[in-house]
Parts: sequence; structure tokens; C-alpha cells
Amino acid sequence: MIVPALQRFMVRGALAAAVALAAVSCASPGPAPSTVQPALSAMAQPYYTEMQGAGIASVQVFGNGARVRVSTRVGEVYLRYPSGLAPTDFVVYVEPQGIEVDSDAYTAAAGAQYEAAIKAVLPQVITLVKDNNRRIAQQGAGGGGR
Repeated sequence: MIVPALQRFMVRGALAAAVALAAVSCASPGPAPSTVQPALSAMAQPYYTEMQGAGIASVQVFGNGARVRVSTRVGEVYLRYPSGLAPTDFVVYVEPQGIEVDSDAYTAAAGAQYEAAIKAVLPQVITLVKDNNRRIAQQGAGGGGR
């Protein structure tokens, strides 16, 4: 009787491990794009000063259209990709000498959808990071934040 119970336990454990592994592999984004796109950099340029001032280092928009990852001086924040926009795949790097946008998927034919994404995502990112910075500053000053 002990053997069947042990067998059920092992099967359940293996099944749980397989489900967990599948969930992690599906949630993992692919590598960051690495092809510099001057046209996209020009589209993002108007947001450079505010992004730099907010402490934003990079913004990664995942090609699956699900989320946006923002790296800042104080850590990472995430937001949903705006609904209603066509999926795009790019990374904005905010560097001391300027802004650079990389994308392996961008084509001139898709320029309008990338421009719409940049104009929708970057203002949201700036607002989110500024709010997050204020919240962190209040918590650091003993304001609690909640």
C-alpha cells in the first residue's frame, strides 16, 4: 500500500514541476532587440529630456503586445501595453549623449504603428516613473506611502 501512495505523490510532484516549468518558459521574453533604428530614435527624441530627468535608463516593449518593462535608477517598473495598438518590439535606451531605439522587427512600412506606440507608451512611462519616484521619496522621508 505504501508503494502506490508514493507513486501518486511522485506523479503529482512531477506534474506540478512540469506545469511550473511551462509557465516560466512562456512568460520569459526573448532577447532584447539589437538593431539600431535611427528613424525610431528620431520619433523618441522629443521625450528624451523628461525621460532622462525621471531617471529612466531603458524602456523595452515586448513584441507580444502584453507589457512594457522600464528600467530606472531605483529599479524596474512594468505597465501594460496600450490596448488597441498593433504589437511592436523595440527598446529605448536613454544615454547621456542622447536616445537610441533598437528594433529587429521594425520596417519602414510599419513606421506608423511604431510611431503610434512610441507616442502612446513613452508619455505613460514618464508619468508612471515620476509617480513611482515621488512615492519612493515619500517613503524614504517617513511618509509611509500607503
